[in-house]
Amino acid sequence: MALNGGLQVVLIAHMADIHLGYAQYGLSERERDIYETFEEAVELVMREHADILLIAGDLFDAPKPSIKALINARKLLKELRDNGVEIYHVIGDHEIPRRVDDLPPTALLEAISTHVGLRNIKLGGDIMLTGLDRIRPSMREEALKELEGLAEDAKKMRKRIMLAHAPLRGPENIAGKLPSGYSYYALGHEHVRKIFSIGGAVAAYPGSIEILSTAEVEAWRTSGKGFLLVDLSGEEPIIHEVNLGSIRPQRVVETDVKKLEKALQDLVEWASGQSKKPVVHLRIRGRSVDRQRVLREIQEMLSRKALHYRYEIIEEAEEIERVEEAPRIDLRSMIREYMLAKGFGEEDVDLAISIYEAFASKGIEEVEKLILKQAGEDAER
Repeated sequence: MALNGGLQVVLIAHMADIHLGYAQYGLSERERDIYETFEEAVELVMREHADILLIAGDLFDAPKPSIKALINARKLLKELRDNGVEIYHVIGDHEIPRRVDDLPPTALLEAISTHVGLRNIKLGGDIMLTGLDRIRPSMREEALKELEGLAEDAKKMRKRIMLAHAPLRGPENIAGKLPSGYSYYALGHEHVRKIFSIGGAVAAYPGSIEILSTAEVEAWRTSGKGFLLVDLSGEEPIIHEVNLGSIRPQRVVETDVKKLEKALQDLVEWASGQSKKPVVHLRIRGRSVDRQRVLREIQEMLSRKALHYRYEIIEEAEEIERVEEAPRIDLRSMIREYMLAKGFGEEDVDLAISIYEAFASKGIEEVEKLILKQAGEDAER
């Protein structure tokens, strides 16, 4: 499998959702954190001697990123390219230009990283790479139809890779509509690492390289964050999960307001053992919470130990006295009293009550049967 006339392609690094330029909570430290984790990831790609880096969208956090984000991207990716690593990318939803005639920020990397887009690129003697940028809703059906044609053409090669920025969930789910027949699906958009199957083939989201929301904290704690190394030397791809060590720790703690002091002491002890000041998220439950006191306690305990802390107070409602159950309404008696007062006879009253009971128990069809039966009996008379 020769890449550009000689390099044997056996190991691919797969990244996505890097979001260079994103300053979480408006903090410059959080923007620097992402540059640091990306630098570590690039160093590991070179250390592992990967042949190719695939970026499955959202290298940048915005269609017009900061100069600092652009400089970091060019510097680190050029270092990879200078060390013999070929780089290919697709565009994620954060990078889509707001105006149709604008270029995405990745256009500035043209000499360093190849934009695959909606096309096939031959990587070597037996590998075809098919790309799919994030699809605008108005272009969805047209793009998927064109993708089917590309997939058919890719079948001429022994190994095939799909590189796509494709949501997995919700109404915009594209991952579930990707054509089958690929050896590996290198996907982006989902920020939590997922390895699954599409048509019997291996598909994966490497996840974001930093913690970008509280929904990612638990997955980072249990499984780590980083990128994937995909070994294509055999018949089936073998995936290695690479976790980064430079990620700033984050923690989500839920506690009752009565146990807040103990929860804060535990957080201080944990934070003291971290290499970076962490980001802390507190959810505090209780009744008639003294919010000023809670804020003072949090500030006193965490202001020097955490880079940033966020808290949410969830007030629990006071127990409400049980309201005496209202007496049930006897509709049958009401029907009877009303009809008798209007001068109807007992026979008519009984029929009306029978219709009501039929409808209440079995619905309109039973009412129709009852009416037809009554009509038949009246005809016989």
